[in-house]
Amino acid sequence: MSTKELLKSKATIEKEKLKNMSLQDKLWYIWEYYKFHIFGVMLVFLLLYVIGSSIYRSTFDTALYCMYINNRSTEELNTDILTNDFHEHMGFTDKQVINTEAAFVSYGDTATEYSYAAMAKISALVASRELDIMISDTENFDHYISLDGFSHLEEVLPQDLFDQLEDRLYYGTDETGASHAYGIDLSGTRFAAESHLELNPALFGIVSNSKNTDNCIALLRYIFSM
Repeated sequence: MSTKELLKSKATIEKEKLKNMSLQDKLWYIWEYYKFHIFGVMLVFLLLYVIGSSIYRSTFDTALYCMYINNRSTEELNTDILTNDFHEHMGFTDKQVINTEAAFVSYGDTATEYSYAAMAKISALVASRELDIMISDTENFDHYISLDGFSHLEEVLPQDLFDQLEDRLYYGTDETGASHAYGIDLSGTRFAAESHLELNPALFGIVSNSKNTDNCIALLRYIFSM
C-alpha cells in the first residue's frame, strides 16, 4: 500500500470513529490524541505572529519618546498634546511615532518594587538611546543630573531659545562641580495645564544621549508658543 493510500485509510478510520461519538467524546478524543499536533500548530502561528509583528514594528521610527515621572495630578495624564497635536504640528507620518509613558519613582525607605522596576526600565531606555525627554519632580531630576543624564542646555539649545527661557532654566552641578543649565520649568504653561501636570516645578530635561535632539528643541518651541 502506498503512503497516500495508507494516509487515506487512516483518515477514513478516524472519520468513522468520530462519527459515532457524542460531541463531548469527540472533543475529548481529539484533545487526547491530537493535543501535541494542536500545540505544534499553535506554536507555529505564535512564531509567525511574533516574526510578523517584529518586521512590522521595524518599519516605524520613533520621533520622540517622553517619560513623565511622579506626576501627582488626580486627573488622568493627557498625552494627546504630544501624540496628536505636536505630531500633526511637525507633519510626522503615521510611521513616525511619539511614545509617552508615566512612572512613579521614590528612593530610600519609601522605595517600592514598582520604583525599582521603573528605574530599571528608564535605565534600559537610556542605555538603548530610546528615551529623549524626562518631565519630572525635583528629586528625580536631581538624581538624573547626578548620573549625567541630561544635556547641558547652553550647548544644545539655539541661542534665541536659550535666551527666551532664561528665567525658567534649572541649574545643577556636574561631577567636577561646574554649574550647567539642565532643565526648564514648565510650570504655569498651557502645556502643563492641558497635560494635567501636577508637579511643582515640572522640570523638562533632554536626555544626554538622545538621538532626536532636534525634535526635543522643536517641542520646546511648540510649548512656549502655545
